[in-house]
Amino acid sequence: MKAVLIIEDNAASMEMLAKITNEVDPEIVVHRAVNQNEAYACAMRISIDLFLIDIMLDPKNPGDVSGMRFANRIRMVERYKYVPMIFITALEDARLYAYSDLHCYYYLEKPYDAKKAREVITEALEVPQKKNLPHDVFFRKDGILFKKNITEVVYIENVRSGQTVCFTDGKLKLQYKPTKVILEELDSERFVQCSRYAIVNSDFIDAIDMVNRYILLKGNFGRIEIGITFKKKFLEALKGR
Repeated sequence: MKAVLIIEDNAASMEMLAKITNEVDPEIVVHRAVNQNEAYACAMRISIDLFLIDIMLDPKNPGDVSGMRFANRIRMVERYKYVPMIFITALEDARLYAYSDLHCYYYLEKPYDAKKAREVITEALEVPQKKNLPHDVFFRKDGILFKKNITEVVYIENVRSGQTVCFTDGKLKLQYKPTKVILEELDSERFVQCSRYAIVNSDFIDAIDMVNRYILLKGNFGRIEIGITFKKKFLEALKGR
């Protein structure tokens, strides 16, 4: 699931960019921020695959380039060193700096052409991301943070009464979260939703019985049901893994 962050102070431009992005793929999760602080907080909370950045976030301030300052700040975060950025602005003199120092993927001048914007967003989202590299994730319970590597997470069952996270060395009971949010926080293509209530780490799949709709897990972790409405989507998500 791709995530795009739009940093734009103009509401109309923001919604236009969001509309264009979802025309590229309705499954893209679009996040919005109106200033660099909001944008930074969002990028730290979840992993972003593409940034759409308006360089001038405060047009009332002469010479404002706060969007560029955000880009410079986020490039110092290891996981965002080379994530594609598309700058949107009317400033001509920012172009050279954006391309050379901030590794700008493309530069859309206002007023931008919607067709061209769709093409550029499509291309940028095809840039390979290193989402399958092992990384740590955090689980919070009773004010305590538990750090685990994604390679230690076997599956997550998620019902209204709460989550059960199965690790290679035990289980943890947590409060309920929307499954969409859990997948965003895991931020790895290893994890696949197999039913309304379950997410599984594809590295632990030993066998799949599509007739009886269940997944047999490696390492004596049992089996997980495949939801009847998730069969097709589940198999498509496993392709190429």
